[in-house]
Amino acid sequence: MKKNILIVGGSSGVGLELARHYACEGHRVTITGRIDPGCVGVQFHALSITDDVAGLTAQLNELVTRVGDVQTLIYCAGFLQRGSIAMLEDAALSQMTNVGLLAPMMLIQRLVRQASGPLKLMLVTSSSQYKPQPEMPAYCATKAGLGMLGAALVRGEGIGKVLVIAPSGIQTKFWAGSDTDTSTMLEPAWVAQQIVALSSGAFKYKYAKLLRQPPSVEVVKHLDNEFLPINL
Repeated sequence: MKKNILIVGGSSGVGLELARHYACEGHRVTITGRIDPGCVGVQFHALSITDDVAGLTAQLNELVTRVGDVQTLIYCAGFLQRGSIAMLEDAALSQMTNVGLLAPMMLIQRLVRQASGPLKLMLVTSSSQYKPQPEMPAYCATKAGLGMLGAALVRGEGIGKVLVIAPSGIQTKFWAGSDTDTSTMLEPAWVAQQIVALSSGAFKYKYAKLLRQPPSVEVVKHLDNEFLPINL
């Protein structure tokens, strides 16, 4: 069955790779971002998430009206400001919270309300979800929160399958302008392939770590409030 798929943060990197894949399969795909990548067969909707909650609310209301009845939401958006908690400005803390937690919560809320059936969620976090890093405390907090949001929603009304994916660094524009060494990071196309594979089949909740050196997948299945490791 062809689906209506919304990818937030889909103008580059993993989100764009996923958009290309699902568009080639014949699904209706809408991506959001700051810049239209001109992806064939994919609809683009401009979305810029800042520290402005009122602006975010207006943008999300317009987005959900435009996309209509969505069967699958893929959330790939991310925003990182490095620094100790004492160094980070209020605007940076607000923007990281809005991008990492408030926007996905508000979007899921709206999509569930207008969906004709269960909403499938695919939430892309980071290794920062489970690996505390003192130079990016707010970023770690939002990624951990997004992962917990997926776990909490899995038994909720209106929610279908939930996949939480935590890649360990991806070679994308996310790191542009920083001194971060991306040479050992995961390639976006490989990450997208793993997400597609992990999202298939029958399950209610799945949490996967995508590791590097060498690239590998570690999957955890949530079942009866117990996390049981699965070997692929």
